[in-house]
Amino acid sequence: MSPSPEKATMVDFQGDHPQDWPATQKWILMATIAVPLFLMPLSSTITTPAVNDIATEFHITSTITGPLALSLFLLTYSMGPILLGPLSELYGRWPVLQAGTLFYLAFDLGAGFCTSMTQLLIFRLLSGVGASASLAVGASIVGDVFRKEERGLPVALVSLGPVLGSCLGPIVGGFIADYTSWRWAFWSTSLAAGGFLILCFLVGRETYAPVLLLRKKAELIAEAKRQGNSEGRVWRTPFEKDETVGQLYRRTISRSLYFLATQPIIQALACYYGYLYGILLGSLDNTHWDAALHRALYRVPIGAQICAFVTDRVYRYQVCRNDGVGRAEFRLPIMVPASLLVPIGLVIYGWSAEYKTHWIVPDIGIALPLMGATIIFQCCTSYLLDTFPVYAASANGAVYIVRGFTGFGFPLFSPEMYAKLGYGWGNTLLALLALVIGCPIPFILWRYGERLRAASNFADQAK
Repeated sequence: MSPSPEKATMVDFQGDHPQDWPATQKWILMATIAVPLFLMPLSSTITTPAVNDIATEFHITSTITGPLALSLFLLTYSMGPILLGPLSELYGRWPVLQAGTLFYLAFDLGAGFCTSMTQLLIFRLLSGVGASASLAVGASIVGDVFRKEERGLPVALVSLGPVLGSCLGPIVGGFIADYTSWRWAFWSTSLAAGGFLILCFLVGRETYAPVLLLRKKAELIAEAKRQGNSEGRVWRTPFEKDETVGQLYRRTISRSLYFLATQPIIQALACYYGYLYGILLGSLDNTHWDAALHRALYRVPIGAQICAFVTDRVYRYQVCRNDGVGRAEFRLPIMVPASLLVPIGLVIYGWSAEYKTHWIVPDIGIALPLMGATIIFQCCTSYLLDTFPVYAASANGAVYIVRGFTGFGFPLFSPEMYAKLGYGWGNTLLALLALVIGCPIPFILWRYGERLRAASNFADQAK
């Protein structure tokens, strides 16, 4: 027979919630998590300029095998959060992040010593799994430590890293390929990963509220036992449910797939996020972007900065208009103009490249979709954090499932598409799909988002 409710002791925060921590401590954590969020996407594309050197050394003649070194990493990098995101909700953010980074370090270092293309592809596949740990927990840490009205700048920080890292990867890889061996592409990123692990050891601190309360509960039980007054008492946290460890494990691990199958909000954002990510990676693998892309990289932070400083102002303004009541949909207005930048930029770049116009035109054409995608990624992350605060890692993991498939597939088919359609019609097709897939989403969620959240058993859970 279970104890009476009077004997149950509820363990909760008392001014020590991560959102109550000093701002300095929060930003130290943000600066720390920004390192792998930049490093891992850079590692994904750093091999692009060395594809020919790798193929020559390993006597590879297939035009598909080379790009697989990029696509296989991206596949497991984006699919890894299916497992690691829910695990972070079971064991905590930092243990998963540190273990994943160590796993990445081992196989990334091994890739630099491989003696065949088969070994390289296997090492890239496995290193992508470890690299995905930062992707699984990065945005969730923001939701852990920052309140809704404070998330604009930190979300910009964690969203900028993957975009900037993916863009800078080919540049860094090209420099390495020109002046050293392609193997240093792996050794250099391994050294950086090792430095990050040391940084984690020095400043890392758990942020996930349910795990922190479980630790607090264990300390209280131990203290009660030492004092001899634990007899007949039950200790619980607000997040615990009556289930076995096995049931908890199965429920947690399957949550991302369940979200993708059942939550319309996640399904809509996953399609748009995945499509934009596929465009970005497919374009980065296209060497004709190089000159304009290098110049456009300086515009990427502009999109992040715009979203960082505007999104919180827009959110607070909407809250004031709504009698002080916040809604997740207040993250969506800035997504509307950003969703138009993508197709406009693709059309400008496609036809200016087709007719070989002055460099400023394709420069603008590339900069616009990069800025638009950066803002949209941030809006999607913020919306998911507000909608699924306790299960943010699983929600983002569900989005990354679709992102993984598009990141894997686009670099493989985009060269063939451009070869057959040309830059003009190829990018026009991508622009039309962006209009059809993405532009209606902010309007649909603005109108029906609150109703969809009310129908979900996982949305708007208390922190």
